[in-house]
Amino acid sequence: MPRFDFKIQLTHCCAVALTAMCVDVAAGSELRREYLSAPLLGSGGAGISEVTGIDALFYNPAALARSQSLIGDIVIVSPQIEASDNGLQIYKDVSANKNMLDIVSGVVGKPVRLGIQNASGASFRRTALAVIQRADLHLSIKNDPFSGLPVATVNSSARVGAAYGLGRSFAGGQFHLGATGLVMQKAEANLSVNALEAQSKFKDSGGNSMLNGLMKRGVGVGAHIGAMFTPDTDTSPEIALVARNFGLSYGVGGKSESQRPAPELQTVDFGLTVQPGTKNSRARMSLDIYDVLNKSQQNFYKRLHLGTEITFAGIAGVQGGLNQGYTTYGVFINTKIIRLDAGIFAEELGKYPGDSKSRSYYGKLTVGWTK
Repeated sequence: MPRFDFKIQLTHCCAVALTAMCVDVAAGSELRREYLSAPLLGSGGAGISEVTGIDALFYNPAALARSQSLIGDIVIVSPQIEASDNGLQIYKDVSANKNMLDIVSGVVGKPVRLGIQNASGASFRRTALAVIQRADLHLSIKNDPFSGLPVATVNSSARVGAAYGLGRSFAGGQFHLGATGLVMQKAEANLSVNALEAQSKFKDSGGNSMLNGLMKRGVGVGAHIGAMFTPDTDTSPEIALVARNFGLSYGVGGKSESQRPAPELQTVDFGLTVQPGTKNSRARMSLDIYDVLNKSQQNFYKRLHLGTEITFAGIAGVQGGLNQGYTTYGVFINTKIIRLDAGIFAEELGKYPGDSKSRSYYGKLTVGWTK
């Protein structure tokens, strides 16, 4: 497994670069994933009943049961980045040592997010395994009503882990069950400062030391469990239910709750897909509801995902959808050895759709062998 220190250092760099922003913590418990699928980002977050390979490990392990190839996908590296409109510019400004107040003034009221991810692994007949790395920052900014200064809260997390999944089919290949076992290391830090404090604390390497001291670290062992029903007709809907994050409380080693990162929320996701197609092309239309039991206490429309994907001869495709009420778009090109994904998505960082929209771009390069 890759060294966890690398991921912590990467998170520190991102936090230093983006420390002039804050998360709106009043919005409730957000659903955070240890891995994000680029095709699903483009299609509104919908499609858990149609994921394959490494994506199936983290979204719906029951889908692994439908893989009949002795060797499926082999992913050597797959770097992915998601960045909001102004996230990359802020990173450049802080790296260039520009004045923190000047940087902050340009992003007041504009949510910023940054995600960096890499996965390596392989899928085989009814099974898959992967090693992942991911760092996340979900940020926005508010002016203090008393001082008038921008007040920043940096919420950063980093994960490094391994996953192994297995699926099986029953009832003539129409009913599928699957499970993914996870070993995950997580580090998490939260920091609140106003712009003047940020200027003094992060103008040298002392900011890194401070963030390191705030980091809560832990190791978790857990599982995702999925079930699917797939009729053998192209026009019938495929239905999936996935129970996520069993056991991921990061308490391995006996750490107290105050020393651990926040546990992952245990949720149940629902997915429905219709996928008509021909020998060379296909169209996928999906409706997903994340956290159907609403353990996150989020508005229904923040958990609703609609999407479609049209694939041409298996070598190119386009995606579109609605994620939390906002449009998403994506494209991909797959040469089997190299696959490129890119697109635009949006998410709601506030309590209700329309409160605090965050528009982001994503790109992913996959090198290996992808079907």
